[in-house]
Amino acid sequence: MDYLCKSRRCAEARTIFDSMAGKDQKPNVTSYSILLHAYAMEQSFHDMHCLIELMVENGVAPNHSVYNILIDAYAKGKMVDDVMHIFTKMRQQGLNPNAVNYGTVINLLCSIGRMDDAMLQFNQMITEELVPDIIVFNTLISGFFSCGKWEKVHELLAEMLNRGIYPDNVFFNTIMDHLCKNGRVMESQDLADLMIHMGLKPDVHTYNTLMGGYFFIGKMDEVRKLLDHMVSIGMEPDVVTYNTLIDGYFKNGMIDDALAVFSEMLDKKVKPCVITYNTVLHGLFHTGRTVAANELYLRMIDSGICVDIVTYNNSAYVVST
Repeated sequence: MDYLCKSRRCAEARTIFDSMAGKDQKPNVTSYSILLHAYAMEQSFHDMHCLIELMVENGVAPNHSVYNILIDAYAKGKMVDDVMHIFTKMRQQGLNPNAVNYGTVINLLCSIGRMDDAMLQFNQMITEELVPDIIVFNTLISGFFSCGKWEKVHELLAEMLNRGIYPDNVFFNTIMDHLCKNGRVMESQDLADLMIHMGLKPDVHTYNTLMGGYFFIGKMDEVRKLLDHMVSIGMEPDVVTYNTLIDGYFKNGMIDDALAVFSEMLDKKVKPCVITYNTVLHGLFHTGRTVAANELYLRMIDSGICVDIVTYNNSAYVVST
């Protein structure tokens, strides 16, 4: 049954499940969990609901593992009311939601912008003496960054440190990304310095984020310094690095620099993606270099890159000119 469920052959798995009861081999909580997880992967919410009802009717009490499956499935479907109903059912059964359950709910609420509700769940989690992990803090801080509530960000960061939970690269990179997108690049640079002070090594994502931020505020010299430093410590630029540089140079009117970076990318065998091509095509069109744009478009098609709506719009620009 486990094999069938993992192969998403739910109907066959259900046949075996039903036959177990007929042979006086009553399914246990593990059997229910296996089938329930299969339904969850298919987002078959009706089947999930019916299976839970059958489980209770047959005297098999759902455990944390079962509720984890339900909460995760409903959260992925953005079904907040259903998730909160499950929390109520758990408590009625004498099971308190665990840290994993709360983490899932907090992530769901943050993803739909319900930050006040997310904080209510966070505070309830603390009241129940559950320990939030770095993922929970990262989720909340990212959510408050998105809605510009900087004071809440600082409060959560302070609480995080007071609890002895120290940020990792993912945490720092997430915050730096929000700061840079809001033009607060110097604060982002300060965080990069703090990373080093705490013994963490900035990674390629850190550098990409900072370069994008400096492009955003027009500080070309800082971009160059970051790129030179990145290379000097043996860190190879990736496709995102090149995309960031190309886009930044084009947006700042440095067309030749953008094209030079694109050529360097090809020379170093870093494969351009559709975003790379779209960025270069857009830049060429808007500087009147339609012959070069047309040649690049044909090269893109020949290389097997899957075009998207942006590419089609750009190619229409070529045809019209």
